Amino acid sequence: MGSDGGFPTPADAVPPALAAVDTMGPVSVVHVSGEIDMTSRDAVERVLTRTVDGHPEAVVVDLSDVTFFGSSGLQMLAEARAHAAANAVPLRLVASSRKVLRPLEITGMTTAFPVYASVAEAVSG
Repeated sequence: MGSDGGFPTPADAVPPALAAVDTMGPVSVVHVSGEIDMTSRDAVERVLTRTVDGHPEAVVVDLSDVTFFGSSGLQMLAEARAHAAANAVPLRLVASSRKVLRPLEITGMTTAFPVYASVAEAVSG
């Protein structure tokens, strides 16, 4: 139900995931926040693709501020990993919350990606 007791309105909507890119020396860091679901994953994936296409030494995907991470997020990371591998750009993840780590662990994706507890650790590699 919406805030007025009726149907949900745009004002009731949860903000989509946002992605912002920082450069830390030769490493690009993509900070992702919000919910990664089927409505937001494409926008985040476009940012990841453009970042990899810039051929940095590595790309760090910071998931510290992600509030929801389900199958769409997992699929997005798998596709980003394939694109990064095709471009010889290492992809590293930052994840410390259970809501992100648990899906990664259950699906075995923690063996496909190096996962770090902080951006500083991931940048250092």
